[in-house]
Amino acid sequence: MDKQLLAILACPKCKGSINEADGGKVLLCSKCEIRYPIRNGIPVMALDEARALKSTGENFSGELPTVTFRVIDGPDSNMIFQIEMGTCRAIGRASLDENKTSVFNVDLALELDESTRRLVLQYINQQFKKSEQIGDEKGGGLGSFRRSPDVVFTDTSLSRIHAMLFYDKAGVGILDLVSKNGTYVNGKEIESKLLAPGDVIELGETTISYDS
Repeated sequence: MDKQLLAILACPKCKGSINEADGGKVLLCSKCEIRYPIRNGIPVMALDEARALKSTGENFSGELPTVTFRVIDGPDSNMIFQIEMGTCRAIGRASLDENKTSVFNVDLALELDESTRRLVLQYINQQFKKSEQIGDEKGGGLGSFRRSPDVVFTDTSLSRIHAMLFYDKAGVGILDLVSKNGTYVNGKEIESKLLAPGDVIELGETTISYDS
């Protein structure tokens, strides 16, 4: 990995420095004793992707229930990500660095423009109107949902912020954010939809399975 890129990355949990480990396959925070994966040369600096150094299988996104999604086709095939109950996560395209040489996923959520924010809040009020805030409110939120870091793909056919996933006691939902080429569930274009395990989401060249 480029040493300049490594120098600017920090552990999202403690904000400390990180180093390459396992022959460059992962990034390690020695202080927290957790590892962050590197996929296709891209460091994934998200807490819900982190794993304990001793390979216990523990993740660090919190103790609330999670649902799991898996990329089954596309540039980021085999990538797995999770959504914690009471949170929402945007799905979108990665940005190139200033030298146009590296694309990477960091633990952040891009600010929504006013029209997109209104669309999201309208959807939440209609689909999840009985929902209550779950967990703490750190990091901001949208309606009754806490916003978690974006799910960032290298698929250049995606919009920068393409769609958003939601999970609470009412279920798991997806909302298209007026993307340039649409969001599809089980082959049908949707504006929004509640998902069931086994559903297949298509965005650009990326296909995602909602596993559980």
